[in-house]
Amino acid sequence: MTPKIKNVIALVLSAASLSAAAQTSTVADTDSVSYTLGEIVVRANPRVTSLRGDAMLTRVTGTPLEHAGTANDVLTQIPMVLGSDGNFEVFGKGAPAIYVNGRRVQDTSELAQISSANIRNVEVQTNPGAKYDASVKAVINITLKAPQGDGLSGLVRAQGAVQKYGRTMDQFNLKYRTGGLEVFGNFGYFGGKHEDSNVIDMLTRSTVLWKQVMEQSGSAVIHDFYGKAGFSYLFNGSHSIGAYYTGGFRKTDARHSGLSSILTDGVPYDELSVAIRENSDIRPKHHANLYYAGAAGRLGIDFNMDYMWQKKTSDLFNDETSGNFEDARVSSATVNHSRLFAEKLVLSYPVLKGTVEFGEEFTSSRFATDYTTDAASLTGARSRVDESNMAGFVRVGQRFGMWQVGAGLRYEHVAFDYLENGQRRDDMSRTYDNIFPSASVSTMIRSVQLALSYTHKTQRPSYSALDGTIDYINRFTFEGGNPWLKPEKIHNVQLSGAWRSFFGLLAYTYKKDPVLNTTVPCGGDGEIKLITKDNFPKIQQLEALVGGQFQAGIWQPKMNAGIICQWLTIDYGGARKRLDGPIGLVQWQNAIHLPGDAWLNVDLQWMSAGNGENARGSSSSYMNVKFYKAFFNNSFSVTLEANDIFNRNMRDFTFYSRDVTIAKSVRMTNRTFLLTLQYTFNVTRDRYKGRGAGSSELERF
Repeated sequence: MTPKIKNVIALVLSAASLSAAAQTSTVADTDSVSYTLGEIVVRANPRVTSLRGDAMLTRVTGTPLEHAGTANDVLTQIPMVLGSDGNFEVFGKGAPAIYVNGRRVQDTSELAQISSANIRNVEVQTNPGAKYDASVKAVINITLKAPQGDGLSGLVRAQGAVQKYGRTMDQFNLKYRTGGLEVFGNFGYFGGKHEDSNVIDMLTRSTVLWKQVMEQSGSAVIHDFYGKAGFSYLFNGSHSIGAYYTGGFRKTDARHSGLSSILTDGVPYDELSVAIRENSDIRPKHHANLYYAGAAGRLGIDFNMDYMWQKKTSDLFNDETSGNFEDARVSSATVNHSRLFAEKLVLSYPVLKGTVEFGEEFTSSRFATDYTTDAASLTGARSRVDESNMAGFVRVGQRFGMWQVGAGLRYEHVAFDYLENGQRRDDMSRTYDNIFPSASVSTMIRSVQLALSYTHKTQRPSYSALDGTIDYINRFTFEGGNPWLKPEKIHNVQLSGAWRSFFGLLAYTYKKDPVLNTTVPCGGDGEIKLITKDNFPKIQQLEALVGGQFQAGIWQPKMNAGIICQWLTIDYGGARKRLDGPIGLVQWQNAIHLPGDAWLNVDLQWMSAGNGENARGSSSSYMNVKFYKAFFNNSFSVTLEANDIFNRNMRDFTFYSRDVTIAKSVRMTNRTFLLTLQYTFNVTRDRYKGRGAGSSELERF
């Protein structure tokens, strides 16, 4: 069983959030209300989270979030945001695009370099408008405080973690500022050993019923180095230029072993002993950005240009020792080359009581795969995907008394060419021309903020999903992509509101041609099954979330509760199967201000069992405890954390398709202990204003 089958069976059930385009809030920040519970007076803090237009805004300055540690720690406390350490999702939307002062974050390790004390607020948009790529379904925008001081500044951060095995993350950032010039360099290393153990129960329907029970244990050692250098120059308040280059490499060495029992129609067939070794390298990875931000009179100008190139190699060795039949020893090698060029121009101009934004974006990308194998039932292959995307967009926002109205339109022309063994496949190449509208309206009725928004989006398949090469998993199961995939079409309507210390949202999503995992017969007799992806007719989904936050002396609790329910029916085992079990979410977060200006956080979360796409996940829960103390006027801090204390934050999944059912049970330690030491001096905010181009295309790599 190869480690890459985890890409298919460990399906992540999305959980996400609410909002859209940023506008000016019409609500004051001074309202408050008190509730008496026995002898305790609980005071609401109503303006920590509020609506700004149709986006959800959470204030960090002057709240316990200011002492959370880093931007990573802040985001774990933001309503509707789930996850940690750069791996975040937004309730009901999946992975968001994350921005810092309007600049797209390409490397999520950057979030660990931002001190929470330097963050002003965090905005969550779940219906981003025409300004963003049509595949962006959620945006998190982190706004930092104003810059201070010239001279040399820096950050040194060291984090050690123990999760059965040890790992470390170390960062060293330097910045020098004088006048309008700013020069910076960032360096980092992430490395350690990670456990990966599970039990997989696979049921395959062909001419007979195959049942495989695979117990697998193993680990992976990762070494990841990166560096970043750049500059920005502020001519005056109206003109700024800058550029940066970032590079690095990553090496992964994984080892797995296990036993597999195989039954045919309930009768023992074979016993396999499996040993797997996989070595992969990303070496090197290059990414550069160049920007200009300025104004010509009242016309705002924002221009970005990006280039990315990387090479990834992977060598896989699969050794199966059979108890009753011939042994199978299979090796394969994969080389991927990725290349991207992108540019984006955004112009803005004030009109009446609002703003008009318009612009264009161009992206050219290439993803090439060279695959070789000695498996008798497979052949090597070379494939390449060339794609270009030309887009134009306009967005208008206006205020009419207590009403704010926004409307946008985005046009995208996408040309997709698929090449197999150097020859263009006309039957798999295609061109798309699409228009994506968006609209929003928000208002305030007494002390209640309301916002209603609509967006039409798309989700293009990842390049790995389009890769037509086939990989060996075991003698009964292969895995591969599908070059025939069409982009998903997504319609979303959302109502959100806020009142004093409470907020809520209700959203409906309709997906046409969603891309889901499935299985198809492979080979002449159809006994072997290929796990791949295909477009299904539709998925409908309803999301609802409510939350509130209060204060009782030194205790500041927050509570959120939500539910996600989908409607999906698939072919399964010769019949139709409904996958509409709802997923419930409850969060209880507690910040306690201790003597000596120290902070204690105790966070609990529970997620119910339920369906996400064509899988069912089990329930999960966690309890995290963190202690944070800063010294020397916040220049040095110590953080102690114990995450998932009861080791319950792991979800077992069952994946359903026409001919194959895969159940995966996680058997590993998720309980983690962390110690973080951070020292900063002469902290200043970056003046770099590059926002990046082709950001969504970079995510597909």
